[in-house]
Amino acid sequence: MTKMEKFMTQIRWSLFRAAESLGLIILVLVLIYLLLGEDSGDYVISVVTNVSLFVSAVTPEAVVGVAIIVGLFAYLRRK
Repeated sequence: MTKMEKFMTQIRWSLFRAAESLGLIILVLVLIYLLLGEDSGDYVISVVTNVSLFVSAVTPEAVVGVAIIVGLFAYLRRK
C-alpha cells in the first residue's frame, strides 16, 4: 500500500503546483492589464473580464460556506 500512498502524494503535490502556477499566470495577466489598460490585448482583456464576472458572481454566503468547510477540514486534520 505504500506505493499507492506515494503515488497519491505525488499526484496531490503535482495538482497543488499546477494550481499555484495557474493562479500566478492569472495574477500576471491582471497585472499586465492594470499596467497597459485597453492596449494589453484581446486575450488579457478576456481573462480580466472573466475574473471580474467570477468575483461579482460570488456571494458573501458562498465565501462563508467555503470558510466553514476549510475550518472544518483544518480542525479534523489536527485530530
